Amino acid sequence: MDIQVNGLDYKVNLQDGTIDSAKVGLYGRDETSGDYVNAEIKVEKSDLAEGATFLTANPADVVTIAKKKLAADTAVKDTTTTQTH
Repeated sequence: MDIQVNGLDYKVNLQDGTIDSAKVGLYGRDETSGDYVNAEIKVEKSDLAEGATFLTANPADVVTIAKKKLAADTAVKDTTTTQTH
């Protein structure tokens, strides 16, 4: 499934003009199955490369980080459930 960007919004701290985080809207649809995903992922300063800020980071890099976070958040995780009777 090809994931597309449908929004990129920066949260600006109006007191000092810094950018605290970014919200990236992501959307994808599989033409064959009709399955789709629609997500909004928050990218924090701590997610950026060391020494980078939102003012120095390429928006494409911010989107790449968001896509990786989406993949990690939606990956099927092995879970152990214990039933008590």
